[in-house]
Amino acid sequence: MKVASEIVCLAAIVMLGACSFDIHRAENKADPYEEMNRKIFAFNDKVYESVYFPIARGYRKITTPSIRERVSSFVANVEEPISTANYLLQLKFKETGISVARFAVNTTLGLGGLFDVAGGWGLNQAKTNMNQTLAGWCVADGPYLVVPFVAPGNVRSFAGMLADTAFDPVYWATYKDANIHDKITYSYAAVKYTSKIDNLMDLYSSFKEDSVDLYATLRSAYLQNQRKLRCRFADDAEQDAHFDFDFDEDMDEED
Repeated sequence: MKVASEIVCLAAIVMLGACSFDIHRAENKADPYEEMNRKIFAFNDKVYESVYFPIARGYRKITTPSIRERVSSFVANVEEPISTANYLLQLKFKETGISVARFAVNTTLGLGGLFDVAGGWGLNQAKTNMNQTLAGWCVADGPYLVVPFVAPGNVRSFAGMLADTAFDPVYWATYKDANIHDKITYSYAAVKYTSKIDNLMDLYSSFKEDSVDLYATLRSAYLQNQRKLRCRFADDAEQDAHFDFDFDEDMDEED
């Protein structure tokens, strides 16, 4: 509990001073660390091809599509409380109610989330996260970053990813019992990330085959997706400006 509280407080402190109606960087200024990012991206690509994807291919060999679908459904259900908490923070009460209902129905009638019974009742899944919550409250995105071993993001998305761990039901269900906490946490993480890699592997490979510059293609796709996020207090004209966290000034001084 203490760890989760510290994560939330850290994310809040880091981002508190970054609030602005102008939450998006101009695309030509979104990647001030491109040289470093490209090197890390090349490293990550090797990790994907030599470690992550072989694991995903092995997972496919020992499972059927039906089993993989059940695993994906289970993981999505475990992550549902993250969406619930963020919808509440976004003041979207209808979506909060739907998310609560989905978790209750799928956890019980759906056998722990193995089956999406709620979806069949019209309660369709609509994921959200702390990155979207912070954007809605006008927290700026910051520079585009590539971090070893994980997908690219920006300052806000990585802070949001840390904050979302505070809503992880696996943590809250096991944190009181040290004997089972690590076993369940690591086992669940292995299942979750294997499933997610399996779901993303074909898309990544498709981009790689069709792109002259894979780094630029994925960056452009990511930035376009992020620009769909809107600050609730700003009009459309204000959305196009950028917030720089003083990173550009620091780079100019070094030059």
